[in-house]
Amino acid sequence: MTSPTTRKLAATALAAVGVIHLILSPEYLSERTYVGALFIAGGLFMCGLAVALWRADNVPSWLLGALTMAGMGIGFVLSRTTGLPGFHESEWELSGIVCLVLEAAFVAVAIAALRPRPDTVAPAAREQRFRHEPAPGRERVSA
Repeated sequence: MTSPTTRKLAATALAAVGVIHLILSPEYLSERTYVGALFIAGGLFMCGLAVALWRADNVPSWLLGALTMAGMGIGFVLSRTTGLPGFHESEWELSGIVCLVLEAAFVAVAIAALRPRPDTVAPAAREQRFRHEPAPGRERVSA
């Protein structure tokens, strides 16, 4: 899927965003309990995914990581624009901008990591593509 270096950098981005959310969770718990709880749940989940992705290149970690990072980014933007239920922030803090950059980068790398590669096509399908025989259901006409 990806090189070990790319995968480990992506895992580091996941962990960094998770830790930032865990550090900020007490502040948001005091403002709006459900937002703080989401910070804790998301932070723990991202740290767990970071460990899984660090250890192995697997589809579930990439997919869940991309969905979580995208969700956190969308939540941040919504909380500063339209607002969330009972919660609206006006400041675009540096920690939030850093998280947005890391989230966008992770999602971009995850999309590339999840895209099927030509070298992963099944051997039978590859052979069929290069044969000069008629397609199934068609008979060869001989002269």
